[in-house]
Amino acid sequence: MKQNNAVDGGKNFQTLIQKFFLQWLLAQRNVSPETVKSYRDCFRIFIKYLETVYKIKPSAITVECLGAEYILAFLSFLEKERGNQPKTINARLSGLHSFLRFLSFEIPEYSGLLNRSLMIPYRKEEKRQMDFLTKDEYQALADACGQDTELGCRDLLMLLLLYNMGVRVSELVGIKVQDIIADANGCPSYIRIRGKGRKERDVPLWKSTASFLRKFLELLAAGNNAKLFTNRTNGELTRSGVRYRLGRLVKKASEKVPSMKQKTISPHTFRHTAALNLLQAGVDISTIAIWLGHESIITTHKYMEADMEMKRRTLEKIQEPGDNSFQFRPDDTVIAFLDSL
Repeated sequence: MKQNNAVDGGKNFQTLIQKFFLQWLLAQRNVSPETVKSYRDCFRIFIKYLETVYKIKPSAITVECLGAEYILAFLSFLEKERGNQPKTINARLSGLHSFLRFLSFEIPEYSGLLNRSLMIPYRKEEKRQMDFLTKDEYQALADACGQDTELGCRDLLMLLLLYNMGVRVSELVGIKVQDIIADANGCPSYIRIRGKGRKERDVPLWKSTASFLRKFLELLAAGNNAKLFTNRTNGELTRSGVRYRLGRLVKKASEKVPSMKQKTISPHTFRHTAALNLLQAGVDISTIAIWLGHESIITTHKYMEADMEMKRRTLEKIQEPGDNSFQFRPDDTVIAFLDSL
């Protein structure tokens, strides 16, 4: 794995990385902050890997370090040393692929090396069954919140919005007071969500959700630019904070509803549940795609497949009628008619 001393005419790795993030991702492609964070983490791990395994300091990294041999070895490291699953490995490879495509424009003379690395395939991810919440399971979670404390009220609102709107956890913690749109009577009607790729969508609220949200806002008494959800120290609630609180609620609720112990319940489980509820209520799939903020209806189609699979399993549990033998026997007249054809 031989290296050159420079990337290209003074364009060092650090300069290219900065240009990739500041000009390519943010200015030209306008990607979401979550994508930036994901790619940032990818390069942090990759740079540390090069330094640890190959003794290549960040200042000495060249374009040859993005060759297929290095990247394949890095992916193997993620699997064997860090214990990453295919989904995580694919996310890291996606970040590298994006950088490689950027370099194809910046330093086209390296297109041979870059294209070879771009041909590295993604890992096959095991397709596992989605987890959904039943009404009893959701109610047990809601009961576990309690409404006698400010924290309990916040947690319950968190569950209500996840269950009602099916928002991503990053979208949930990003909601500001000004994003809540009220009707003529001052009651919250829908919430403006800022999703992936900075795309906005308006998601309506159930009356029960709107009523609870209105009371919570009166308790919060915060300015329009303030975040709806805060932590114990009045700082911004993070995604990990939501997962932590949900984990505590799941543990408590599982004592009442043991079926929850067999499921992996995360904020995304509520997204799956909201989609399935909409589908089973007769809402068309294109509307559900808009509701969830899916760029492609193909992404939403998986909920139709999950719904059919659930119905199939239910049908298998139903006992078939006792006698399924075919009883009809045509008389001689019918036989004669058929024979004459």
